[in-house]
Amino acid sequence: MKQLYIFFILLFTSNLMADFVDIKADHFYANDINNEAYFEGNAKIKQEQNEFNASKITVYFNDQKKALKYIAEGSVKFDLTENKIHYIGEASSVTYAPTSSKYLFNGNVLLKDVTNNRTIKAESVSLDLKTGLADIKGKDKKPVHFRFEIEDRK
Repeated sequence: MKQLYIFFILLFTSNLMADFVDIKADHFYANDINNEAYFEGNAKIKQEQNEFNASKITVYFNDQKKALKYIAEGSVKFDLTENKIHYIGEASSVTYAPTSSKYLFNGNVLLKDVTNNRTIKAESVSLDLKTGLADIKGKDKKPVHFRFEIEDRK
């Protein structure tokens, strides 16, 4: 138990200059050998204005206890702002890699760009925030659905 407590302290104090991450869940457990932390049951993660709610959140760390990847699974709902664009939506799972600034939304994705009044419905959406590239995929009988507003032609 003492090792778990030390791991938990290191986990959240490894970089005092980094953004503060707040995770809450019904159950927490960690695997120090694999540098993984698991939050299950009503899991909520919040960093600044970004928030994810899911059944389970897994955090993967490097040897310096810096977060490499977050995976939220199970009826994920999110509200996030990146590069001054506000997104809300839901998916079966969401993966975020902070070092590469990449998001992967999987399974029945509904992604609303509130700032630009756009909506995407797809099976998977990959967003690279550094390059601005997006890769959106549909399913066999469910094509990608993209809805956006255009300026009035007058």
